[in-house]
Amino acid sequence: MDEFDIIDMVYNHIANANVGMPIFKDRSLTGVNENHIVVSGMEYNEFDWRNVLPVNVNIFIKLYENGMTNRTAIKVAKRNVRKELLKIKPENGEYQSIELSGSSRITGAKDGFDCTNIKVIINTQKQIEDYG
Repeated sequence: MDEFDIIDMVYNHIANANVGMPIFKDRSLTGVNENHIVVSGMEYNEFDWRNVLPVNVNIFIKLYENGMTNRTAIKVAKRNVRKELLKIKPENGEYQSIELSGSSRITGAKDGFDCTNIKVIINTQKQIEDYG
């Protein structure tokens, strides 16, 4: 299981959350103007990585026409995503644990949207060099 497999695993668990919005890997399609989620690896130096892979889950919720935040939609989506992420359990010895290391609001991430980021840390049993 390498970094691509881990992103796929997180993506698949969020897809099971039935949050009612499109989910993308790495980045959203150009021109997406509806609520959506993006799952991507965080930037890291491959040589500094030791048995831990951080993953970003960004929830983009469209602002109201008056520019105000749709707090209800953010709250529901965030709770559903976090609940599903907590269901990830170690399997086949590929990784040891998952940690939801926090969440934060990212202002200005995308015009017309509010963005909430959930940082997910996957602890693996292998080192990056083992993936060849």
